[in-house]
Parts: sequence; structure tokens; C-alpha cells
Amino acid sequence: MASIESLKQGPDHVEAGRAPRLILFLTVFIDLLGFGIVIPFLPMFAERMGIGAAGIGLIFSSYSLMQFIFAPILGRMSDRFGRKPIIMLGLIGSSLGYLVYGFADSFFWLLAARAIHGACAATISTAQAYVADTTDERDRAKGMGLIGAAFGLGFVLGPAVGGILGHTSLRAPVFFASALTFGNFLFAAFRLPESHYPDRSRRLDLRHFIAPVLAIPRELVQHRLARMFAIAFLLTFSFATLEATFALMVPAIYGYGAFGIGVLLAFTGLMQAVAQGYLLGVIVHKVGEARLVRLGLVAMAIGLAPMGTIASRDALLAMLAIIAVGYGLASPSIASLISRNTERHLQGEVLGVNQSALSLARICGPIAGGILYQLMGPSAPYFGGAAIALLAFALCNGIETGGV
Repeated sequence: MASIESLKQGPDHVEAGRAPRLILFLTVFIDLLGFGIVIPFLPMFAERMGIGAAGIGLIFSSYSLMQFIFAPILGRMSDRFGRKPIIMLGLIGSSLGYLVYGFADSFFWLLAARAIHGACAATISTAQAYVADTTDERDRAKGMGLIGAAFGLGFVLGPAVGGILGHTSLRAPVFFASALTFGNFLFAAFRLPESHYPDRSRRLDLRHFIAPVLAIPRELVQHRLARMFAIAFLLTFSFATLEATFALMVPAIYGYGAFGIGVLLAFTGLMQAVAQGYLLGVIVHKVGEARLVRLGLVAMAIGLAPMGTIASRDALLAMLAIIAVGYGLASPSIASLISRNTERHLQGEVLGVNQSALSLARICGPIAGGILYQLMGPSAPYFGGAAIALLAFALCNGIETGGV
């Protein structure tokens, strides 16, 4: 089994670091794969149970809501007990959540299944803390980019896998996701070394783990890194306005049907994965994380602002590419800056607070985008998203040192 000290060393020890990085990649990838798998058929599945549109929306939002609540709890637990137990807890919990989903026959059980998975998917912040444990500051953004690439690829392939397996049965995709996640759990149990060995001499107090949830509002506003949390929130909020309204806008303005929408979303996710998994690592040492956050936000504003107003399919592809690359560069860069400005023993907790900010953005962003679309037309959410990205850009002064 690879030692953590060997993971922190240079190119001569790349082989030792592959197994942990692969497991982390798979953990995040499978989380988002499962999230995306249900997108093509969840409305049909719920409709057969007599669940209306409001109920379907609640089922979707429960995922991000539970992630918002549990990210700081699991982050602090990983600081207290180590990263590996929390990552494995997330994997086995997600596997069970998929099983509940597969056997669900009512609104309650569908809601419970998505809530379980959302709570367990909060371990993404623990995976980020693992990266922080096993990389130096020079390679931190590249490691965060690997997590981001897994996020993007999972979102790309999830709907495709769900669509293919859903042809045979609407329950088949989630049983497949359950088996896949359980396999990853076994892989992690045998191959993932621990990266964080905390001091366990302090008395265990359950209030210590609940406190981060109660402190989320204060942490987001008053924390030393509150400005970085705000930038991360606005960045994700801006992107979430597109995710919520894209399937409504594209047929109306560009004439694509369901298959075309799927291809466009896959293209967007692939561009994001390339930006995070390759481009970020190539340029971050030359440019720096803070500048990449700024560049990414400007790119998102440029891509979002004209969307829905220029009725050209070629222009649509260009805008999607610009948005995806901008988000792909900015998102892991701000996570890396947050990590670099956090003490080692608080990595899981602080990155958990950041994950809660992102989850809150994924709850609020789609709601705001939908309201703008309904009240002001197809282009309004994208112009609004561009304005939000520029607002985040305006907050970027001093983020290199966590200045507020």
C-alpha cells in the first residue's frame, strides 16, 4: 500500500500516488454519474407514481439541500477521524441510497433516496481535503482540477448511461449505479491509504460535529475566507442558471430537440472536464490560481451574456465552450485558494463550508433562473448569470491571501 509520504514526493513516486488519485477520481465521478443517471427518466418514473411537477422539483432539490447540510459535518468528521472512513461512508451510503431508489414505490421513498445520496455526496469536500493532504501548494490546483474533471465527466456520462439502461427498465440504471458504487467502496477499502492522522486525545463530543451546520450562516458571512466563499457561491450560482433553463431555451431559440440537448450538455461537460483535467495543470503554475479565477469569471460573463439572443448554432457551441472552460478554470482554482489559506488540521471543515456554499448556489441558482425565464424571456437568465459572474469578479481583489 502506498504511503502518504511517498505521495507527497516528486516524479519518482508518481506510481505510488496513482491508486489514491484514481479512487478519489472514481468517488467523485460515480457520485455525479449517479446524479446524472436519473436525469433522463426521473420525471417519468415519478409521474407513474402520480407525483406532480412540484414534487419532482422537491425530489431534485433535496439532493443539494442535504449536501448543503452534511458537507461541513462530514468535513469536520474527516478532520477528527481521518479522510478514508468518511469517503468510505459516503460510498456505502450512496450505494444503499440507490437501492432505496430502485425499490421506491412512493413519493416519500423517492425523496428519501435522493436525500440519502445528497448527504453522502457531501464527501466531495472530504476528497478535496484528501488532495490538500497529499499535495504541496504548487500542485494543489492541479489536484483540485482532477476532482473537477471527475465532476464534469460524471455529469456528461450519467444522462447517457441512464438513457441507455432506462430503455429496458426505469429501475435498471439505479441498480447499476448501486453495484458500481459498492465496487468502488471495496476498491477503496483495500487500496486507499489514509492521508490524515488527527490527534484523538480530545474528548469526543457530538456537538462538535453538529456545530458546523448551525454555524453555516455565520461562517459564510463572517469567516476570514468569507469573500472566497462568496466568490465560489456566485460562480456556481451563475452556472446553475444555465443548468436550470437550458432545456427550455434551446428548443425555443435554436430548434434542437431532446437528443440535441443531450449532445450539447455532453459537449459542455466534456469541455469543462478538459479544462479542469488538462488545461488547468498546464497553465496554473504560470498564471496562478487568483488570476485564473478572474479569467474564468470574465470568460463565463462573455459566454453567458449573448446566449439566447444570437440565433446561430455555431455561436451556441462557441458560447458553451467559453462558459465551460471559464467555469472549469475558476472553480477548482478558488477551491485551491481556500485550501491554501486554511490550516492543515481544518482542511475538511473549511472545504466543507465551501461545499455548503456551492450546494446553496445549486439550490438558489435554478430557482432564480426559472423565475427570470418565466417573467422576462429565454435570454434573461443568461444575462443575469453574466451579471452575477461580473459581481464575483468585482470581489476578487485580495483573494490571493484570503483578504476580506
